[in-house]
Amino acid sequence: MSQTFRHPEILEIARREGKVTVEGLATHFGVTLQTIRRDLTDLAEAGRLERVHGGAVLTSGTTNIGYEERRSLNLAAKQSIARACAARVPNGISLFLNIGTSTEAVAQELLHHENLLVV
Repeated sequence: MSQTFRHPEILEIARREGKVTVEGLATHFGVTLQTIRRDLTDLAEAGRLERVHGGAVLTSGTTNIGYEERRSLNLAAKQSIARACAARVPNGISLFLNIGTSTEAVAQELLHHENLLVV
């Protein structure tokens, strides 16, 4: 079986099982370990898989965006949400806030409140 036929099946196995191993694929296809290593390297170079020790996993479809860049994404919506949240927070209470750019916008709006304990 040529790599043209193996590659799509390797990707399908990775999608189904979450991970593929060199040994498992070599057995499945009846080819050498070196052949599978080359296949996985080709797929990794094409950005389809990520090589890990002994095999490969699907590449993550997510990328991390820096905090400063995230802060400016959907800024008007975050500010609108922040104003609505802050309007519901009475003065003189204790409040726990988590992290995030939307939460930061809420914290900014809470600066106008009095006697808050914010953790």
